[in-house]
Amino acid sequence: MKVAKDMRWCAEYDVIVLGFGGAGATAARFAADNGAQVLIVDAAPSGHEGGNTRYSAQHVAMAHDKKQITEYYQQLAAPFQVDENLLSTYLDGFVEMPKYFEKYFGLKPFIWSRDYQPEDHLANKQKLCEYPEYHGSTTFDFALVHNRDFDASLWQVLRKEVLKRKANIDIWLNSRAKHLLQNENGEVVGVKIERNHKEYFVHAAKGIVLATGGFENNHRMQQDYLHVDHLTPLGTLYNKGDGINMAAEVGAQMWHLSNYESLGIISGYVIAEGSNQRGHQISGWKNIKSGSIFAVANDGTRFMREDAQFRHGHIYQHGDYILPHAYDNAWLVFDQKQYEKFVQEQREGKLKYQNLFSKIISGQTVSQLAEQMSIPSQNLLETIKNFNDYARFGKDSEFGRSPASLEEFDLSNSIYGIKLAPAVLNTQGGPQRDDQARVLDTNGQPIARLYSAGELGGICSNRYQGGGNLAECLIFGKIAGENVVKMPAKKSSGIANQLPRINDLLSGDDEQIYLAKNQYLGSSEKGIGGKILVRVTYQDGIIKNVEVIENHETEGIGAVAIKQIPQEIVKHNSTKVDAISGASTTTNAIQEAVNSAIQKAKNLEGRKNVR
Repeated sequence: MKVAKDMRWCAEYDVIVLGFGGAGATAARFAADNGAQVLIVDAAPSGHEGGNTRYSAQHVAMAHDKKQITEYYQQLAAPFQVDENLLSTYLDGFVEMPKYFEKYFGLKPFIWSRDYQPEDHLANKQKLCEYPEYHGSTTFDFALVHNRDFDASLWQVLRKEVLKRKANIDIWLNSRAKHLLQNENGEVVGVKIERNHKEYFVHAAKGIVLATGGFENNHRMQQDYLHVDHLTPLGTLYNKGDGINMAAEVGAQMWHLSNYESLGIISGYVIAEGSNQRGHQISGWKNIKSGSIFAVANDGTRFMREDAQFRHGHIYQHGDYILPHAYDNAWLVFDQKQYEKFVQEQREGKLKYQNLFSKIISGQTVSQLAEQMSIPSQNLLETIKNFNDYARFGKDSEFGRSPASLEEFDLSNSIYGIKLAPAVLNTQGGPQRDDQARVLDTNGQPIARLYSAGELGGICSNRYQGGGNLAECLIFGKIAGENVVKMPAKKSSGIANQLPRINDLLSGDDEQIYLAKNQYLGSSEKGIGGKILVRVTYQDGIIKNVEVIENHETEGIGAVAIKQIPQEIVKHNSTKVDAISGASTTTNAIQEAVNSAIQKAKNLEGRKNVR
């Protein structure tokens, strides 16, 4: 979008960073460290910022040997080509990652191969690399903040680093960048932003960094680029391809648009959710893939090996690893025996998905169930018959499922189904960048003053190695932030109706919260979304009430902890209560906040006694 020479802007910054996930936070931090005044713009509302970095396992890819990791990554990309300079810069970052953690985060990283202990709260990995059969794979490793994963710990560090620089970084949340603005020379000099139903034109004196993530929640783009109807996001709901649209408008070259990653309860699939809701990645759920249970597609027949070991959703087929087809009417089908296994999980407090029973449908016969599922009943009957034969003879002739996982269906009782949905962890495509994080046009030339980082136009063209996207956020976020600041400043033609500085991430004034007698505020910054603020009623050593006043936790299991943990604390008159499964970070933060409120009460009581 071209701008007039006499454009009257509403604000001016040295650098504008679009997107506030791992890449955007990193770019903003390093731009600020080099003297820039920075604006971060993100479409997510407060409490949902963080992009896919927030939801990821927090494993950052690293390596010990540059030559070996180069060989490994060349095989991951094959038969596709990758820019040698870009790959070399990326993998230099792998080798330097431990130093990066120490220098820029002020912490010694947990290095998996060196520090892992069986009691650590980490995903079970037989191999650190996803493709151990490739040469050079043994040099691959992970760097983490500590010996836990899936707890947003890396995101918390990145967010904290941005907040440390609040004098130099403003943040607009719930604000959507719509268009990049170019001057008559084609330089990107500003952004049109929609915020609170108004449009704002903000000038960037030095340049702009695109870090808006992919198109995980844009069904039209999924149809156009991935050839699937729609996918259920496992991460943020706010990645809608805005960066791709903006970059295309200014003539960027696109690449890797057809590539995406997945996970699931079985390969590439999660339990279906409502519109605009995140899917739930659940690993190690044995009863989903073992017993009298299997997955069927639109025609009532099986379409995969349900117990397959997958690599970010990709399963082995005919010499390669590929994603299963994304069917729009896939189901898990199981019998009464299998249903009772889920009931037992619930009784023991081990049910992996809390809403399971509300999602299950049933029929007295196979035909009744098939009618509800909108699949051919005769095909489903034949599928069950074949599966029972495989179980009886101990060999799955179709897909090679483990004989120990096969159990005959009993059709004398009800039969059940639960709808599945194909899932997306993240997309990889977008505007092509070079080794200096500059966005390239269709002639392979840099678009002036435009940079990018993260999964938007990521380096992965074919097979993905876990942790690679987070590494890309840190490596190219730093490069983009440092390089954009080097651009000579191009001041605006003038500012009209100058906006005040805004930082939507900063908390409100806690002093405005009403406190009755024996009520105390406590807070913790260790929640997945940052601050958790509680109001505790405490008298004579008794915790009478705990209210969560402010939180920015992840929807789903985090919300369960916000509701249940305060009740448990009051019930036991102690903060030493069991964590909600899958929400230990939120649980710990609530406990810390309540303890801080109780300590205030005890301190006040101590001062009274001194008098």
